Amino acid sequence: MSYIKRMCVGFILLICFLGNNSPCSASSRGGIVLALSGGGTKGLAHIGVLQVLEENNIPIAGIVGTSMGAIIGGLAASGYTGIELEEVVNNIDLGSLLAEKDASMVLPLGERTSENSAIPWFSLGSRRGIGGALGGFSGVKLLEKFSQMAARVQVIRFSELPIPFAAVATDLETGEKVVLQSGSLASAMRASMAIPALFEPWPVGGRLLIDGGLVSNLPVLTAKELFPGCPVIAVNVTSEKKSRSELRTLVDVVDQSITVLTQQNVEREIREADLILTPSVGKLPLFDATQADFVIAAGRKETLAHLKAIASLAQMAPELSPRRKQPSQVLTDICVRGLPDMECEKLRTKHLSQIGKPIDPQWILRVNKEISRRMDVLAVDYHLEEDHGGAVVVFSVQRRPQSEVRIGGYTTNLHPYRWLYVNSIHRDIYKDGDALKLNLKIGTQWAADVGYLSSSELSKAWEVNLSAQRWELTPRNVSEERGWDRYGLGVTRHFTMGNVLAGAGLGGERVHYKGKDEDSWGPTFYLTYNTLDDMMDPTKGSMMRVAFWWPDYDELLYRMNLFFVTSFSENWRLYLRGGFAEGDMTEAGHAVYLGAAEELYSYADKPIEAERMIWVNAGLRRVFLRSWWGNLTAELFGGAGWTYDNGGSRLDSVWETGLSLSAPGHFFDGRLMFLYNDQSDFKVGFFIGKPIWSHYPLP
Repeated sequence: MSYIKRMCVGFILLICFLGNNSPCSASSRGGIVLALSGGGTKGLAHIGVLQVLEENNIPIAGIVGTSMGAIIGGLAASGYTGIELEEVVNNIDLGSLLAEKDASMVLPLGERTSENSAIPWFSLGSRRGIGGALGGFSGVKLLEKFSQMAARVQVIRFSELPIPFAAVATDLETGEKVVLQSGSLASAMRASMAIPALFEPWPVGGRLLIDGGLVSNLPVLTAKELFPGCPVIAVNVTSEKKSRSELRTLVDVVDQSITVLTQQNVEREIREADLILTPSVGKLPLFDATQADFVIAAGRKETLAHLKAIASLAQMAPELSPRRKQPSQVLTDICVRGLPDMECEKLRTKHLSQIGKPIDPQWILRVNKEISRRMDVLAVDYHLEEDHGGAVVVFSVQRRPQSEVRIGGYTTNLHPYRWLYVNSIHRDIYKDGDALKLNLKIGTQWAADVGYLSSSELSKAWEVNLSAQRWELTPRNVSEERGWDRYGLGVTRHFTMGNVLAGAGLGGERVHYKGKDEDSWGPTFYLTYNTLDDMMDPTKGSMMRVAFWWPDYDELLYRMNLFFVTSFSENWRLYLRGGFAEGDMTEAGHAVYLGAAEELYSYADKPIEAERMIWVNAGLRRVFLRSWWGNLTAELFGGAGWTYDNGGSRLDSVWETGLSLSAPGHFFDGRLMFLYNDQSDFKVGFFIGKPIWSHYPLP
């Protein structure tokens, strides 16, 4: 061989040698498999691991995750990069996702009750017998968030994801390990992180599933079984045991209990891993998202320290063959489980045209959304059952309990409107899907109403409502107190179209005032338009509600409420509120009262009586702390209102400004408010709970 040829061969061998020792250059290497453990928000370290692997072109052949590892792993398998996942974490509102209630600041005035406004609840005579919630949080809002995020890739089987994925959960009934590889990715993530006592178990494929950490918190053996021949890298962020002094809350006790249970299965599986990464995340609380940057950085640091070993494992792994998109299976039938038989058959019949066609993931999501809009449905899941030459799509519906009772309350030192209220709902009374609502508000200003809804699909529902109410107030601009008893009857036909909810009907009342009874009847109408992204703590969108009543075809009474929110950054939000109301001062109880429903907080104890009123309010909110129990926020706000008589002349104009500190959460709603108004009044007020304002007979 000539000198030049020997030099060329040597040069080529040198390049190959250097390339094989560089962690960034071997593009022909096989893929590693990640086994991602649970550990609450300590699992955010998985994001740092993924970031380093991406930066160094280390291919991933598959991901198996438990609990938080299933959430991060599922999103990564859907195509989210490590940087995108970090952005998601920084922008996510954990308190809002865990909360199950509607925020009082966006509850439309005129709402008779809110099913989610009272939180301690139990079920009576339900399908599972007398009992209560199976966990502190239902996790439905988490499921909705997961569904939104996983919608980036519409697939039916996890094996069709950009990266093959599996989630590990535990069968609550048998204690067996359940490996989820198909169906709804969002549902699999939700099931895998169903921490006992904190989250309700999640039904999937006929099983009731809870956190996979109880049987396999570090799913190395599952990864070995699903991806034979591939090196498995275990990322372990399993919680460390806390000392007695560190056990301060219910969450700490639950976390410690799970740690005791999981350590044994972690020790058993960790020995089977080809490489172990243990990010140094300390003893962070289970739901502490405030140190996300620190946790992600810990994942990066641990991965960088083992990068050469990871690259070596990737080089020894079987080469990744090109992934081919699997042909779509043909839909052979549709099955709906969990709803009454007649409703299941209606849904199946409606979509029979899909049978014989390739299964369309977008169609599955549309049907899921259609079913979830029913008022008696808590959540919807789906899975495939193999059939001759195709597959059956099975929609599994989790219905709300047949009967529920909720207890709540509201109190403040700024006005006399304080209540203890009991809300109950009973479903399937006369036919499948109907509902009877019973609501009682106990206090000086008491109220009670009974409503019957003919269908759980609001777009097809008729509602009949009977109500009774006692109301007393002391207007600032008149010399005598106002007080009346009102008894109402209303019939409404509801309609829905996208973000619009509307209804039309007939309403009547009898008002007992100063020893006399006055009767009125007339048509009613309401319309609500809602684009808010979240009712608990919205970050963007708007809501408008307008309600009309035309008693005796004399003077039209109506009330409009507007709400708008936008965000400047992760923690800064601007709110705009306002409204307009038209009343009738010549009829008892038909006048408008500015401040009586906290349009202006400083005038709630002595509102201004008028024929019509306008009010506006603007607030700048800052979120200071995010946690599983809610957000600690401060809001600087200012508001103004104007009242007019029947002739259109202005009666009064008032304003207020103030600072509000609030801690809304799943188990507690509290606000501390400092107020100053145009009367040079300075007030300090507190609010606990949610008000439920009534404007009978406006719908």
